[in-house]
Amino acid sequence: MPESQYPILRQAFLAFYRHAPWRLSLSLNLMLFQGITSGIGLLLLIPLLQLVGFDFTGNTDPGFADVVSRFFSHSGIPLTLPYILITYVIVITLVAGSRYWLSVLGSTLQQGYVCILRQNLYSALLQSNWQFIVSNRMSDFTHSLSGQVQSIGHSVHILLNMMSQIILTCVFITLSLILSWQMSLLALTCALILVAILLPLNRIILRSGKKQLIGYKTIFQMLTEQLASLKMIKSYASEKHYADQLADASHTLEQQNVQLTRVSALTQLVYMTGAATAFAALFYFSLEWLAVSLPTLILLLLIFSRLLPQVSGIQSNWQRILHQLPAFSDVSNMIAACQLAKESEGNSNASPELHEKISLKNVSYCYPGKGEPVIHNFSVDIFHKQTVALTGPSGAGKSTLADLLAGLLSPTAGSIYCDETEINDENRLAWRSKMAYVTQEVYLFHDSIRSNMDWVADGISDEDIWKALELAAADDFVRDLPEGLNTIIGDRGIRLSGGERQRLALARALLSKPTLLILDEATSALDHTNEQKIQQALKQLQGKLTVIIIAHRDTTIQHVDTTIKLGADAKKDS
Repeated sequence: MPESQYPILRQAFLAFYRHAPWRLSLSLNLMLFQGITSGIGLLLLIPLLQLVGFDFTGNTDPGFADVVSRFFSHSGIPLTLPYILITYVIVITLVAGSRYWLSVLGSTLQQGYVCILRQNLYSALLQSNWQFIVSNRMSDFTHSLSGQVQSIGHSVHILLNMMSQIILTCVFITLSLILSWQMSLLALTCALILVAILLPLNRIILRSGKKQLIGYKTIFQMLTEQLASLKMIKSYASEKHYADQLADASHTLEQQNVQLTRVSALTQLVYMTGAATAFAALFYFSLEWLAVSLPTLILLLLIFSRLLPQVSGIQSNWQRILHQLPAFSDVSNMIAACQLAKESEGNSNASPELHEKISLKNVSYCYPGKGEPVIHNFSVDIFHKQTVALTGPSGAGKSTLADLLAGLLSPTAGSIYCDETEINDENRLAWRSKMAYVTQEVYLFHDSIRSNMDWVADGISDEDIWKALELAAADDFVRDLPEGLNTIIGDRGIRLSGGERQRLALARALLSKPTLLILDEATSALDHTNEQKIQQALKQLQGKLTVIIIAHRDTTIQHVDTTIKLGADAKKDS
């Protein structure tokens, strides 16, 4: 394995250990107990073989067989066949019991780690700044939160199995060393040779894991974007083009999965062939050169038969962990990137209060990687409880200015004030809690109207919802729905018209009782009738709160108090 991957492995294990150190320690103790009881179960074969006439003197350490005899003698258990078999059943029951608790504890560790990892990633994403979020693909975040995190959870299950196999392997090796250290050393030498032969395959597995990660992310991105654009795809009759795109990506991923299967199968082929060769060599040398007695040889072969599946399992699980390692690296890097872009939590007690005006003083904003600023040295005052229109050509910076006013973006130069309080990192979150933002693309959930409305604030009643719907000129169509507030509106509100969705979004915004309401092209896609209903709703809000409207149509802004024009002829008209 490349040297550069050792830090990632160490980081992965430490992250898992810090999640639940005492549970992991308990698991290790249970694994050790299981290994010891399994070893005791094998040791009970010695008195059984002695009872049928086998002699464990010869080349075997005579004290080893005596230990078992002394145990039965001191415990008062007669060294007879029934008692030996009863003891064997008890030991195997203990092994089964420890295996049961290991399974339950392992599942608890795995699911708990998946849960906390997903929570950490999602919390880091939510707390990162808006510029970082829009600079990345949403499909990458979604894929990491679903598929990648689940893959890491599966790796935890594999890791726990491998740790159990390692402990059992150590117990079996210890038993074999006591029975015949010469034969055991010969077996270990053969095992090390097999490991050396399989090392190049491990490197291929790691590279395959990285390529598979890219393949899955590509397909997830395609599906996310294309499913969100199905109407456009069908309207352009482009079904074949997009189906072919997905087919090409799927074919590439298919080849990676086949390669993984081929390497895994080759690993098993090499291992089984090597193990059979080693077994034959051990059997020959133990009889011809080492002069191991027949009963000792039988016990050793039984131990080796238990040992070989454990070693095979360790090798197989190690390859699976290597294959999933890029997923852990990807999620860890994403969490680190989100934390690096984290917004300051600030001081919740330093909440700006709007009583007079919002002032922009020499504000400039330039998107990362862009040479020219979108907004340059811009100053304007927006007075409290006025309805203000932002106009200008496309690309003039209207939406950027709205994002700056909303506290989603920070100016690269200049300052924004609420009365005499500057909006900065210390109070930006508190400022956002006092505003509401309605965009052209309305986000509604596949749920009831009530559930789509009451999440914006605590303690919202049906009466509050109806008041907000009335202010947004939406109460009439909601009352006409078959189940009223309980009506399920479909994914993104697909069962409603565009105007109905916009009015619901406006009502939801009003429920949060904002100081500042921003409408970004909220009526640009509506017909004349629905636009008039939105205008009617906005007229009811005039003088009650500060409203900023971004629009291209003159009809949308004919009722405003002030117009701010952006672009080459930037100015403010009252």
